[in-house]
Amino acid sequence: MHGAAFVLNSDLRFEEVDEHVGYIEGVLLLIGDFQLYIAEYVLTSPIVRRPKYRYHLQTLSGQLISRWDNATHHHKVSSFPDHRHDDQEEIHPSPPMDLSGVLDAVLSYILPLQSD
Repeated sequence: MHGAAFVLNSDLRFEEVDEHVGYIEGVLLLIGDFQLYIAEYVLTSPIVRRPKYRYHLQTLSGQLISRWDNATHHHKVSSFPDHRHDDQEEIHPSPPMDLSGVLDAVLSYILPLQSD
C-alpha cells in the first residue's frame, strides 16, 4: 500500500522561482497523529532534481520521529549528502529522497499503530 493512502490533510504551498525551479513547502497530517513537514527545491530541466530537501516526521506534540535531508554537514555518512536523523538525533545513511519515497518510508511508523 502506498503512503499517500495515509494522508488525512495537506497544507502545501508551491512557489515558482522561474520556469524550471520551484519550491514546495508545507505539512501533511497523517493517520496515527503524525505530521510530515516538507521542504524541497525542485529543478525540472534538463531532468527533475531535488538539490535541497528536508522531510521531518513528528508526532502532533512535536516529538521527532525521523528526518531525511541532504544538508552537507554530515560528511562521514556513506550516503553523503543524503542522510536520516532518528528520534535520538543519530545520523544514518539514506538514499536520495522525494515525497513519494518518504511517504513509503513513514509507513513503517504508521502501520504498526494501525494493527493495535
